[in-house]
Amino acid sequence: GHDVGELAKLVWKGGVEVMEEYFDITGAITSTEEFVEAGKSVIYEATAMSPDGLYSKIDILKKVRGTKGVQVEWDLIEVKASTRVKDYHIWDMASQRLAFEGAGYKIRKSVLMHVNNQYVRDGELDAKEFFHQEDCTEEVLERMAMASAELPSLLDILKAEEMPECEVGGHCSSPFSCDYIDHCWEGFPDYSVYDVTSRGKLDNLLEQGIVDVKDIPDGFVGGLKEKDIQSYKTGKVLADKANLGMWASDIEYPLYFLDFETINPAIPPCDGMSPYKQYPFQFSLHVQQKRDGELEHFEYLHTEASDPQRIFAEKLVELCGDKGSVVVYNQSFESRVNSLLAEKFPDLRKGLFAINHRMIDLLVPFQKRWLHHPDQLSSASIKAVLPAFCPELSYSDLDVSDGGEASRIGAALIAGKLSGEDLESASKGLRDYCGLDTMAMVKLLVVVYNYLAKEKS
Repeated sequence: GHDVGELAKLVWKGGVEVMEEYFDITGAITSTEEFVEAGKSVIYEATAMSPDGLYSKIDILKKVRGTKGVQVEWDLIEVKASTRVKDYHIWDMASQRLAFEGAGYKIRKSVLMHVNNQYVRDGELDAKEFFHQEDCTEEVLERMAMASAELPSLLDILKAEEMPECEVGGHCSSPFSCDYIDHCWEGFPDYSVYDVTSRGKLDNLLEQGIVDVKDIPDGFVGGLKEKDIQSYKTGKVLADKANLGMWASDIEYPLYFLDFETINPAIPPCDGMSPYKQYPFQFSLHVQQKRDGELEHFEYLHTEASDPQRIFAEKLVELCGDKGSVVVYNQSFESRVNSLLAEKFPDLRKGLFAINHRMIDLLVPFQKRWLHHPDQLSSASIKAVLPAFCPELSYSDLDVSDGGEASRIGAALIAGKLSGEDLESASKGLRDYCGLDTMAMVKLLVVVYNYLAKEKS
């Protein structure tokens, strides 16, 4: 978001920026007013406050007409890193306009600058082509009346000495993304009714004062979540021999345990790239010729400031051979990336699609609850499954511990932002992380085989 905001300044060049610290509202308002008085036409991070205490910053305040002594009109230009206008953007812009108009500014338009996901980089980044500007004035004006009606109660809450009373309940539809979870959810169990129920059944349980999964009546939830609950209550691993056996029967040696890492940056770093498209830059590959056989490890990590796709695809086709199963965790991801590469490089199409046709998805038996450990707590993510079945392996000790972080570091590599010790450290962190993903699959397949053997015995 910060990078996109900086890029927007290249569209509206020559501006001055309000530089006060984020919470120095008074200072920011003063600086904005001084810039206006000095006749500046473009002000970044302009700040205003209406008489009732509503204040707001705007990414770009642009003068459109008027001179000193004559009524000046302005456009409010908000910059978002999204690829479309979203509903909450309109609410943001409505409150911004209320603040600026309340402070005495005459506003002409409310404009949203967002990322143009059809943009294809060709040479130097073209900031004007990268953004799409959408006039949202009509929608913003419609929302302003509703926003004005809500403001008094919101301002009263902010001014109150005591925080408002608000019980945890069904309205917490996404509690794990809520900024106040540490406050409101203090004392709640780690595994709660929110993890296993839909809204209607959730409300029913909360009305009964039930929040812990172990207190949910048997049969109340049903489906796969009911299996999670029973496994958690009994502390027993679920193992469905029939379905596990059918799934495992499709496995053919040699095995190629494969994992990709991709980038999808807002700002494309290389020619031919577009905003938010997925581009692979790293893979880890553990190869096993026979069951219980020795492992060979191969990997590719693109560390140059250039497009990684061609060499990535060539290495992948070379190392994956032409027979045996390619074991992945969440097949839809790797197969989709391969399909995009095949579209881009027709000469590699046959080899890439051959890899897709050989894929075996290790996610399936855990996702379908054919094998489920109570410690998974309703998650089939490899981050939950691995420590449940193989506690000796852990992501928590790694410098890079999740895919989002790997993607951000990969984007920095390909944009040429890392060098020296930073590059070396980042590369090691990525290799350790991606390598653990494929080693985790090796271990989890052994777990599947072991439970099949237990059932037989």
